[in-house]
Amino acid sequence: MTSIIRQTNLAQMIDLAADRARYDECAKKLLTYKAVIAWILKSCTKEFSQYSVNFICDNCLKENIEISSRAVHQDHPDRSKLLDGNEQIDSLNSEANAIKDQTVYYDIRFKAYIPNTEEPVQLIINLEIQLNDTPGYPLVTRGFYYCARMISEQYGTIFTGEHYEKLQKVYSIWICPDPAKKRRNGIFRYHTVQDTVLGKPYETLGSYDLMEVVIVNLGDADKESDLEILDLLNTLFSLSTSSETKKKRLQKDFGIAMTEEFESEVQDMCNLGKALVEQGIEQGVEKKNLSLAKMMIKDKESLDKIEKYTGFSADKLKEIAASIGTNLTA
Repeated sequence: MTSIIRQTNLAQMIDLAADRARYDECAKKLLTYKAVIAWILKSCTKEFSQYSVNFICDNCLKENIEISSRAVHQDHPDRSKLLDGNEQIDSLNSEANAIKDQTVYYDIRFKAYIPNTEEPVQLIINLEIQLNDTPGYPLVTRGFYYCARMISEQYGTIFTGEHYEKLQKVYSIWICPDPAKKRRNGIFRYHTVQDTVLGKPYETLGSYDLMEVVIVNLGDADKESDLEILDLLNTLFSLSTSSETKKKRLQKDFGIAMTEEFESEVQDMCNLGKALVEQGIEQGVEKKNLSLAKMMIKDKESLDKIEKYTGFSADKLKEIAASIGTNLTA
């Protein structure tokens, strides 16, 4: 039998995302892998800061991950499909559809379990790829709205009646790949605290520490930061770092496997299979680029930006725009 080396799913996703890693569809896929989520939990939440990323992966991430399926607003419908965190994700619902349907969805949501307890801490990761750093509102306010919605929707599922003591803590973690220069390479946490005006405190931390918003501002992948999570995410979402360099660094510096070995009895069959896989990946990239182009055209993105993220020429993009009955934005 011959030992063959193949890439892990995350490594393949890095290749497919390439310089489109910051765009919403690609970014959400990259952030659904347990290895990446574990690093985020360790670095951005106090509950998991003392544990290793390996321990978090093996013991704290047990639930399914919801990808663009749960509506934020109370009266809007949820999407029904759940994607398991260990599965390769083939497609995601796009932001354009959410805008068209006038429904806002959580990008990624999952439960994580605090070690040595039976009660889960419910966490949500919202990813907003905002190349424009001035969306018209402070991101922290939207984060607290998401937290409030996740708190209120626990009624009837986590608890009933007046058993408010069963409320589970929620997080809204926002990752900003391209913030203003003065805010780059920073992590900011916003949460509820007890402020004693008079008297002796009597409530426990768990009674009021129920929601946190974390803003993670990325920076330059070529400059090392003081926190490993910023280095990891800067590498993952870099527009200037090659896929091969990203994979090498993720494996060497962050212990995330980029290859795995498997056995085969027939080398020729393996070579044939590899050729078919490569052909399928090429076709998949073309299909994903076409979908991405249509989405960006509908979102009225500029021609230069669409060319950058999809690799299509201006003439090709005009044909795509015509096929969906719209015009390109110069």
